[in-house]
Amino acid sequence: MTKSQIRVDDGAGLPGPKGFGGQGSGSGPGSGEAPVIGFMLVGGTLVGAQVRDIRLANELARRGYRVLAWWAFDRPNEAVLHPSIEQRWLFSWSRYLGRRCPAIKDWWGTSSYRFAPQSFRSWVAQRVPGFMELQLQSVLKLVCRGVETDPGLIARFARELGTAGVTHLLPNLEMLAPFAHAAGRLLARPPKVLVTFQGYEIYANAARGLRLEGLLYDRLRQAVEESPYPAVTVSEAYSQRVVREVGVAPDRLTAIPPGVPVDAPLDHAAAWQLVSARFPGLKPGVPVVTYLGRRDSEKGIDLLMYAARMLQQRGLPVQLLAVGPTAFGETYSRACDQVARHLRIDVRTGGFVSDDLRSALFRVSRAVVYPSIHEEPFGMVPVEAMAQGTPVVVPDLGGISSVVESGGAVGGLRFGCWDSGDLARQLERLLTEGTTWQRLSEGALRVAGSFSVARMGERVLSHLGLANSEQAAELPPIAPISQPVRSRAA
Repeated sequence: MTKSQIRVDDGAGLPGPKGFGGQGSGSGPGSGEAPVIGFMLVGGTLVGAQVRDIRLANELARRGYRVLAWWAFDRPNEAVLHPSIEQRWLFSWSRYLGRRCPAIKDWWGTSSYRFAPQSFRSWVAQRVPGFMELQLQSVLKLVCRGVETDPGLIARFARELGTAGVTHLLPNLEMLAPFAHAAGRLLARPPKVLVTFQGYEIYANAARGLRLEGLLYDRLRQAVEESPYPAVTVSEAYSQRVVREVGVAPDRLTAIPPGVPVDAPLDHAAAWQLVSARFPGLKPGVPVVTYLGRRDSEKGIDLLMYAARMLQQRGLPVQLLAVGPTAFGETYSRACDQVARHLRIDVRTGGFVSDDLRSALFRVSRAVVYPSIHEEPFGMVPVEAMAQGTPVVVPDLGGISSVVESGGAVGGLRFGCWDSGDLARQLERLLTEGTTWQRLSEGALRVAGSFSVARMGERVLSHLGLANSEQAAELPPIAPISQPVRSRAA
């Protein structure tokens, strides 16, 4: 019997690991005790998948569920999770850089979290060429090889799950699901694993470069087959893509859209004051068009720049804002800076922004554009913009195309994917047709309301077969997930 096949005590009667109280120890599916829900979260640059699961974890904690979180790659220093949520490491960014001495390298990575400021770690991730790609490739190789080839991590993870009495386990990304299943096989009462598809195509591109794409899809299908639940996707269109590309059976998928905070729109004058302080020189009389999200190549920011140039030639100048960090280095964002100079258009760029500034950017914009060139699974940024009453323009390809309509309300326009000319035409409508803009602005608020965090929580709990009603109501209020975190991307 190999180390990876050794059964691990579920932890009943054993002291919990540091940071994990013993409450719930020994509970498990069918034990009759209260559910204990674990999340496996990817740290680092705040991408849409991470934001979705942080919001979901906070919502379940607010409802009174005991929630725990394991972080992979990196872990935020600031408080993004509800104070009741217990947190630990799954593995750090350095564990799989090479195949020798993973525990020592893991210690090195977790130490960087303690001693290196988050701003410095983010700077390294964005500025050092190939840094993120190397981490991603290393973990992909392990997943394709079999996560059981790291028996030390799997056994430790199983002990922590058993001691905490985790009954349900939700990996943030699909490629973390094999870790969840492998640990569960070592437990007499394994947690029920819910696989969620929300971004596999990004690291599938890396797997293709390693000639591992087919094997990666085999692992993902296996993870779905081992789960007692149909896997969750973030949109119906994304379900179709997972069926087509990964080969998951349609009846093993269900669509549950992400949730966004739905609050009253900001005061426009106050929002303008906040934005103009961050971007001095903005002219109040010239419409602002905003892109907010990761400034990486698949986001298609250059298409928006070409459209802005077309509008300028038609006598419709706009002030273009392209704001957000990168996850894969600054090569593309620098190329966009050069494109803007050649086009001679007014573009202001920025990296990290606070939650308040993000909402203010949405509020003062005439339109928010998300010109992604790949089949975007969903579109949280457009929904957040609509929550401020701002119409959006999105491509007609992928799950993002569905976010502009809900319940008969319409909050934005679609353009032909990859077609900057059509994007310019849709923006021209929002710039010149006042009644169209007003109708979409009013509809945007109604559309955003259908994608609330509370509704997402209800849908996930229902899918897990857990009660939808709130179990407890006396937890501290939850702060916005990015406060005081410095940034957010999609």
